[in-house]
Amino acid sequence: MGFDFSVFVSRIDAFQFIPILQLVVFLLLAVVGWRLRKLIKQYRSLLSGRRGVNLEEVLLELSKRSKKVEERLDMVEKELGDSQKAAQSYLKHWSLVRYKAFANTGGDQSFSLVLLDENNDGFVLSSIYGRDESRIYAKTIKDGKSGYPLSDEEEEILNKVIRNKKKAHC
Repeated sequence: MGFDFSVFVSRIDAFQFIPILQLVVFLLLAVVGWRLRKLIKQYRSLLSGRRGVNLEEVLLELSKRSKKVEERLDMVEKELGDSQKAAQSYLKHWSLVRYKAFANTGGDQSFSLVLLDENNDGFVLSSIYGRDESRIYAKTIKDGKSGYPLSDEEEEILNKVIRNKKKAHC
């Protein structure tokens, strides 16, 4: 059998019920006040550093460190951008082909070497080997074209480097 609240209220006079209700509310407020006071004390303890840790100082130090990290990151990003810009002019795309320049000379002793940067600027270096003499030629390349006539081997190797460079970027 359960507690019947309506029977309890009907037996108690309203004037008797109000002080009981006030007592219950007062006890609840006392418990909440005690908890709130304890929380405020802990908060002040954190801010004042009584336990060796001052939260305000920790937050200020973290803010200073965060600003330093942001400044360093900005510097690193700028340096990275400068390095990427400088890398555009590095001769990093290359190819080499060896070939037989003359029908009466044995072996693939002649060669052509192409070195290009990101803008297809660079040079072709060719060595033509003959029985009696060898010659070396250097031809500049600007935007993938030479201002000098290219041999078939030089033209082939230049086009190969440009094709391979495009494939690498895709």
